[in-house]
Amino acid sequence: MSEYNKPPVVNPIPTAILVIFFGITLVEAFLFFDLGGLIGKTGGAAERLLLIQNYGVPPKLANWMLGTGNLSIDNVFRFVAYPFVNLSSLSVVFASVLLLALGKMVGEVFSTLSVVLIWILSTILAAFFYSISATNGQILVSSYPGVYGFVGAYTFVSWIALRLAKNKNQSQAFSLIVALMSVQLLFSFLFGTGQLWIADFAGFVTGFTVSFFLSPGGIKEVISVFRN
Repeated sequence: MSEYNKPPVVNPIPTAILVIFFGITLVEAFLFFDLGGLIGKTGGAAERLLLIQNYGVPPKLANWMLGTGNLSIDNVFRFVAYPFVNLSSLSVVFASVLLLALGKMVGEVFSTLSVVLIWILSTILAAFFYSISATNGQILVSSYPGVYGFVGAYTFVSWIALRLAKNKNQSQAFSLIVALMSVQLLFSFLFGTGQLWIADFAGFVTGFTVSFFLSPGGIKEVISVFRN
C-alpha cells in the first residue's frame, strides 16, 4: 500500500470531482440568477422550493417505498438527485470547497471509478438512513452527505498511513470528522438546522466502510496491513 505514504504530488483535481462540482454549481447558478423566471426576480426562491419538493428525500420515504413496493423512477431518482440541490448559496460555497479539496486528496489514492462509487454510495445510503431515521418533516437536500463520504475515505487513507508508519496515535486520523460533526451538532443546536446531521454522518460511515473494498489492493491489501 505504498499509495498511502507517497510524498505529496501536485495532481490535477480528478475529472469525476469536477463533474460533480459543475453539476452542483450549475444548479445553484440556475437558482441564484433566477434563470427559471417563474415569478420574476425572486433570487430563485420559488425555483429552489420547487426543486426541494421534486427532488428532495423526505423522512419516511424509504419506509413507504419498501412497505408498499413502490419503487417508481421518480422516487428512486430522488436518492440520486438530491445532493445537487442545496438550501442556500452559502451552503454550496462551503460544500464546493470541501468537495474540491477532499476529492483531490482522495483521488490521489483511489481510482476514478472508486471516487465515483464513493460519491454514489455515500449519497444514496445517507439518504436512505436519513429517510428511515429522521423524525421531523424536513426534506433532505444537500451536497454534504457526498462530501462526508469523501471525509470518510480521507479518514481511511490517513488511518492506514498512520498504521503503516507504526504511529501509536492512530486516532488522530479521525480528528477531521470529530471537528466537522462537532460544528454540525453545534449549529444544529444553536440555529435549529434539524436532523440533517444524520445524513452527513451516514455519508461518512459509508465512505469509510466502502474504502476497505475500493482502496488500492482492496480488502486483501488492508488485511495484510493489519497482519504486519
